[in-house]
Amino acid sequence: MRTPSEDSSEVERTDPESPRDSTPATPGNLHTPAGMRALITKIKNELGGTKVVRMTVYPTYASIEAPTKANKAVYDTYFYRDGEITRSSAGGKMSGKPFVDLQKYNWDALPALFKKANKDLGVAKPTSRYLIVDPDYAFATPRQVLLVYASDEYSSGYLVANLQGKVVKTYASD
Repeated sequence: MRTPSEDSSEVERTDPESPRDSTPATPGNLHTPAGMRALITKIKNELGGTKVVRMTVYPTYASIEAPTKANKAVYDTYFYRDGEITRSSAGGKMSGKPFVDLQKYNWDALPALFKKANKDLGVAKPTSRYLIVDPDYAFATPRQVLLVYASDEYSSGYLVANLQGKVVKTYASD
């Protein structure tokens, strides 16, 4: 059985019949650089750009808040799974909300970020891992960040990384 530190893009498998080889870095696993690039390409082709309001990414699916093609002053919520993007609901008016540009992130930093999360967040056996691409409102002028979460039934923690993938803040589990 693999441990989270052996495969930082996936939660530890509990099924004894699961394959023991490492998960390939394919577009099917969104927590890999290749997976994120494939997702971004799909977003660009279907939604008309790489700027989003917010995006939450799990290993096999994502929730995306992005401006509509017809009117950049409003956004909709979309769901991505199995290579397909579907509109989930109307999001609302932009009302000064900043965009984040998915092409500006260093996605090659993902494996190291997951490894650091496994080591530093104090969640021994995570049952959930996800990323949030978001503006960080802790500053006078919001800046683009990547939040890397790990949680289990009782605890949760996350890393805040800048566009280059450098961790700028750690919020470990208590």
